[in-house]
Amino acid sequence: MYVFLDFDGVLRRLSSEPSRFETDLVDNFESAIRPFPEVKIVISSAWRLIMSLGDLHMLFSPDLAQRIEGATPETLALTAHSRYNEVRTYLKTAKAIQAPWLAIDDDPAHYPTDAPLLITDPYQGFDKTCAKRLQEILAISL
Repeated sequence: MYVFLDFDGVLRRLSSEPSRFETDLVDNFESAIRPFPEVKIVISSAWRLIMSLGDLHMLFSPDLAQRIEGATPETLALTAHSRYNEVRTYLKTAKAIQAPWLAIDDDPAHYPTDAPLLITDPYQGFDKTCAKRLQEILAISL
């Protein structure tokens, strides 16, 4: 199982300081996903374009950082559902096209309506409600 993770509007509220995670949101995410060690994390955030994978790892607790498998590739074409296309490209390259996955994002326009998506409120971020929902989804999927 793969979780494709956005940052802005998820681990950083849009009303907060740019380029900084918020501790409570990171704690909510890490606490929710930690009981599912078989879940691989892939960064789908635009931050992947300006930070190295090593620097992205340092934003998380060491045990969660080890589970970050990579980042989605950048697609230059401006198409509908661009993040969805990046996810599909990542899974194809990883030879995991049939693997179950879930995207966590604040913008549903990045994905078709039938995509497995946990949508956050960009002004609330990954709150306790999102953490509970993620655990429910993972419990059913695994």
